[in-house]
Amino acid sequence: MPVDLHLHSTASDGIRPPAEVVRLAVDAGLAGISLTDHDTTDGLDEAEREAEEFGIRFIAGAELSATEPGSSIHLLAFGFDRKNENLRAFLKNYSADRRRRAHEIVAKLMKIGVHIEYEDVEKETGKAAPARSHIARALITRRQVSNAPEAFRRYLSRGRPAFVDKQEITPPTVFKVVHEAGGVVCLAHPGRTHGVDDVRRWVSEGLDGVEVLHPSNSPTVRSQMNALAAELGLLRCGGSDWHGLRTRRSNLGCENVPQRWMDEIAARCSMSGVGT
Repeated sequence: MPVDLHLHSTASDGIRPPAEVVRLAVDAGLAGISLTDHDTTDGLDEAEREAEEFGIRFIAGAELSATEPGSSIHLLAFGFDRKNENLRAFLKNYSADRRRRAHEIVAKLMKIGVHIEYEDVEKETGKAAPARSHIARALITRRQVSNAPEAFRRYLSRGRPAFVDKQEITPPTVFKVVHEAGGVVCLAHPGRTHGVDDVRRWVSEGLDGVEVLHPSNSPTVRSQMNALAAELGLLRCGGSDWHGLRTRRSNLGCENVPQRWMDEIAARCSMSGVGT
């Protein structure tokens, strides 16, 4: 029975509540999951309670943002103590920056004549901190674009007229905060923009593992990351990066991630007194 260690809910930019994500994972025949919402742990308690109810394994997770000049790095944190005060303060800062960024994006959109207001974004976010995907949904609702890819292509991607960067947080900063909270950090979807040299550099700074299995990872990237994990003793993880919609490319559990990878992550975290 496989696991899925990269899932999103309405606690960030997914469209299914945390408890429903767990129930759907059970229906899909998964042995375990991690909920990895963007820059927040708000959905973990709900998801963990549901996982206990249905007898499915669960490990705390979050997809945390980092930056380097000209690029955004996504880092999957697992097995941390979500009550750690330093981590909680770190996440609170993330939330504030996401709101700052969304306000600036909306202001840029309005300046170039796009019909949208910040209240439109708030209708899409619910209680979550805003992400660019929420802004894309607001643009669709306001009939300014036909779909999310068009929103990113025309306005929201790096280099487009409404793009706004996240705050500067280096990968080593994320490694330090997560490690102090008893967790581990894996590089998310390395096949998108980051290669072997980047991984080697980040490992020297504290990176614990790599996401080998992800819908955007080509066979070549999967082979490279597997080899690198074996060479450097890295943890391996993987998942669907599912946000609640069934698509041709991705659906919950689609990557057939082996359960032993979850075991290895949990064991590494338990060395610090924090596990599943």
